[in-house]
Amino acid sequence: MSIWKQKSKLHIYTLFGILVSALYIIFPCNNTSAAQLERASTATLVEGAKKEGKLMWYTAGGVMEAELILKKFKAKYPFIETQYLRTNGEQLMIRIMTEHQTKKSRWDVAKVGGIKSLILKQKGIFAKYISPESSFINSDFKDPEGYWTSIYLGLLVTGYNTRLVSPNEVPKAWGDLLDPKWKGTIAMPTDSYEWFVYMLKIMGEKKGLEYMKKLSEQNITFRAGTTLNAQLVAAGETSIGIRLYPHRIEEMKKKGAPIEWLGYEPIIPLIHPLAVSEYAPHPYTARLFVDFLLSKEGQEIIASTYNIPTRVDVDPIIPRFKKGLKILPFDENLVNGYDKYLQVYRDMKFR
Repeated sequence: MSIWKQKSKLHIYTLFGILVSALYIIFPCNNTSAAQLERASTATLVEGAKKEGKLMWYTAGGVMEAELILKKFKAKYPFIETQYLRTNGEQLMIRIMTEHQTKKSRWDVAKVGGIKSLILKQKGIFAKYISPESSFINSDFKDPEGYWTSIYLGLLVTGYNTRLVSPNEVPKAWGDLLDPKWKGTIAMPTDSYEWFVYMLKIMGEKKGLEYMKKLSEQNITFRAGTTLNAQLVAAGETSIGIRLYPHRIEEMKKKGAPIEWLGYEPIIPLIHPLAVSEYAPHPYTARLFVDFLLSKEGQEIIASTYNIPTRVDVDPIIPRFKKGLKILPFDENLVNGYDKYLQVYRDMKFR
């Protein structure tokens, strides 16, 4: 089949997906027609995926998370050979842009994370695909144009070692981290650019930059990787960790690690968008994979990894995540001026 014919069929299928999603909205109590259409769309994808037989997933998520997801996907669709490439978000974004320029993308589906995904969307790298399952995803966590859908929500919080920080010493607000007693005891992931931009929004640019200058003078220990930084705190190599993931901390707590977290409200969110490549080598398989991860079955797998699923009918397994947290709404406009603030971040030695 020619590339033109293949793309034409996929454009038709995209419209089909939009129709299915619309029917779920129009007929929420009587969705027989929508269910029939969804089954038909799945059958179409399965037929195409059987001919393609492969999936390449690019992800900035954890290795164990990726392997679990692909294991479950392959169990459901054993005729698909699955592969993944895992690296950090910055390197993944560069790789994706480089491949796109040659129009020879190796990847079918990508999960880059946060603002980086919006940058890739702006560059026309993602294919539009509205999954039938997207009608069950919280509207705050999907692209209104249909180019990406976040499969889970991350929160950026402060963690601390419970053996090194007594209950009455715990820094309960951002300003408390500037106390001289914490100098040289704070860890932070190297690539905290998005957190930095959000902080300027929360505090206002002038006050935010003043705060960041003072914070940068606290001799922060920078390491690549959010999980690694949480491990440093749990091991007692540092007392406090900024911009950590609470689901990783909860996982460590369950194993007996002396670590706890608190969120300074409003808590900064981090979305994890899933998107299909405009030049996907296996376009039917790519869309089948997206449907799988957005389905109730897929979102329950996401929840089992301690992450916060974005599907409205699947709860996180950590009760603390279910209610009572004031979370800042995701702001798609943060992508504007991102390069400028990235340079400011680096100039302030946040690297």
